[in-house]
Amino acid sequence: TSTKNIENPWQAKLYKIPIIKKIVDLFIPKDGTKEYRKLQQDMKNAASKDKIEWIYINRLLLCIVTFIASVIIIMYLHHIVVQNVFTEPTVDYDLIGQMTETQTQTAMELTESDNEYIRHFRGDTSVTVDDIIKEMERGRINRDYEDSSDEEIQVAAERILEKIQTVNSENMQWFEVLLAMVFAVIAYNTPIWMLKFQAKMRQLEMEDEVMQFQTIILMLMRIERVNVEIILEWLERYANYFKEPISKCVNNYESGPWEALEQLKEDVSYPQFIRIVESLQAAVEKIPIADAFDELDTER
Repeated sequence: TSTKNIENPWQAKLYKIPIIKKIVDLFIPKDGTKEYRKLQQDMKNAASKDKIEWIYINRLLLCIVTFIASVIIIMYLHHIVVQNVFTEPTVDYDLIGQMTETQTQTAMELTESDNEYIRHFRGDTSVTVDDIIKEMERGRINRDYEDSSDEEIQVAAERILEKIQTVNSENMQWFEVLLAMVFAVIAYNTPIWMLKFQAKMRQLEMEDEVMQFQTIILMLMRIERVNVEIILEWLERYANYFKEPISKCVNNYESGPWEALEQLKEDVSYPQFIRIVESLQAAVEKIPIADAFDELDTER
């Protein structure tokens, strides 16, 4: 089942849908272009089993999902701020410590009273303190300010105006859409950055493995009657990244050592390992193994 999933993942099924294929193909760099070659090299360096179209499906989906998620989160944050205006207890004096039950009830009644004015003026960006005072004095929205002094009405009107301005300003702003686009662009590039990161990690591990191979060869070349085939078998035993091409070389060795080693050079792209293979080819040509790896011995 796992092999089938690798050969036919959900990206491949998605790519078979004609409209999605058309859209994805618009983004894939044309075969032969510098960008296409660079991407292929990144995939090779990272030993990625994916196809280019699968990577682009991942890129586009990540981009779209990130943009939509960012917009939803930003809108939700605006919604929370507006909800707080409508639901937080309103006090018209400096509060020290916790509110008592009576104070909380009074504060909530004041919030409800303010909310009636906010709902009436919501969306009106030109509303002023005077407009709110007029409505308070008319008593059409509610009669809470019938017996209040001018000063109390002024303070309440200013407080309500501040709340109205907060509610009116809590809309999606252009820079927030821009921010969501920036997140989407970052998400679009993430699969490529992941490839580069995997390639870098793989490079470090390959360096380690080649150093291990060099140590094995330096030990084996001192032993009499050691030949190239024995060295290859030992390398295969300790290989991780290079296991597959070395195993293939060992299997093909009987039918032609030089050709098997030439194929091994073609199968790998790491220069340090290719140098080892070239030294093994020199040893196949009847040069003693110690002489073939003389340079390696000197380096160490």
